[in-house]
Amino acid sequence: MGEICMAQRVATEYKKLVLELQASEMESFIHLFQHAEFETEVRIFENGEKEIVLFSKEEQLPFSFKLNGNKYTCEGACMIRDVKLANQVRIAVRKFKGTAIAHRIYPTYTMIYYYVSGNVIKIVEQKQDRETIVFEYKDTLGDMQRLFEASGVEDEIKWIRMHIDQLLDLRNKRTILQLPNAKIDRQLNELSHQLFILEA
Repeated sequence: MGEICMAQRVATEYKKLVLELQASEMESFIHLFQHAEFETEVRIFENGEKEIVLFSKEEQLPFSFKLNGNKYTCEGACMIRDVKLANQVRIAVRKFKGTAIAHRIYPTYTMIYYYVSGNVIKIVEQKQDRETIVFEYKDTLGDMQRLFEASGVEDEIKWIRMHIDQLLDLRNKRTILQLPNAKIDRQLNELSHQLFILEA
């Protein structure tokens, strides 16, 4: 159980990433990263294409946008090792209704997220040769609204993280006292899965 709650993400690999932005949304896209204190560099080419390069302490990440009519389209794949930068790209995928297949890689397992129009439609846990579906969108409007409503999701993530921390503290104390942890482990498992879905 500790592995799910406390494992450090090694990297996030976007096997596929497609973003379509109106010309008017480009500034908003750049500002999203600048607001999170990432350096950005915009390169404009003669054919109207733009390359937006994001810089973190560990790496640089280029997004190449082709101009199609009045839209800029970015399509590609990338590997991101900086967790903060990976989280900001996830926010961009959600905000600008991107399509993506993202692999969040942990030391002993990988969580695969499938995005369509900025929404997660499926989450798969890949461990050794086994794949387990953690979440799959069943076209239930209410579920989707509750899950992806912008307001409240961040608060819920904070609440779940706080609850997980409290349960881990309690579990550590019970381990010292040699008391059974099965009920706490069940709650931690449930909260961890909720967190994976909400952070998608």
